[in-house]
Amino acid sequence: MTDVFDPRQTEWTFTATPSGLLCADTLLTDLPAGACDNVVKLYPTHTAAYWAKVTKGMDFSIADHVDGRQFNRILWKGLMGDKPYPETPSALDLRANRKQLLERYRAASQLRTVPPVESSTPTGGGGK
Repeated sequence: MTDVFDPRQTEWTFTATPSGLLCADTLLTDLPAGACDNVVKLYPTHTAAYWAKVTKGMDFSIADHVDGRQFNRILWKGLMGDKPYPETPSALDLRANRKQLLERYRAASQLRTVPPVESSTPTGGGGK
């Protein structure tokens, strides 16, 4: 990505790849034929009803009008489940060992290729 911002670049190409979430969406029909052929399909962790329930009362009509800390915790719980919320930044230099980090990320991303079972009782959330 840094190549995009390098003023010395004289030539580069870019091929857009749809998100794995878009490729798994059965209602989406606007993607070009073959756009998802080499994309790992990803599925949402919860339904729209779940997210509506845990964010009930939050005002999304204006940018930054929600309590950021509360919203981050809701997102974390909804996406990460019972994995502990990171209380402090790790201060890891993500530039180091970039290749290994990307390999681990890609391997972990491929694990969620089957739709998850919906939780019957959402946790976290709230609102104003």
